[in-house]
Amino acid sequence: MAVRGLGRDETCIVHHDRPAAARCARCHKPICSECIVSTSDGKFCSRECAGKAADFRAAKKSMGAAGGRKIAKLIKLVIWIVVILAALGAANKFIFKHKMPVVGPLLNRLPVLGGRPDAAQ
Repeated sequence: MAVRGLGRDETCIVHHDRPAAARCARCHKPICSECIVSTSDGKFCSRECAGKAADFRAAKKSMGAAGGRKIAKLIKLVIWIVVILAALGAANKFIFKHKMPVVGPLLNRLPVLGGRPDAAQ
């Protein structure tokens, strides 16, 4: 069986008289068929490498899920801010006729949220 990345003369890191059959999925050391520690994550040179690879995958998975939730929350916050600003702009423009108390002067400066064409002069 040809293994990608192995030279024809590479030997096992433990058994120097045996040809390498694979590389460790974590540290990439060449290993013979007797030294291979197979798991669902791949082939490793030792239980230590297999354990570290499993720990890394678990940490990556948990961080990926947390990061996705944070991004989703941030997007929802931005959407709510846009909706509230649009509602305030519509109220300023159509209900209060550009005289909304407190935030009206600020909204009048923004053309999209209720500014009047003659207010720019």
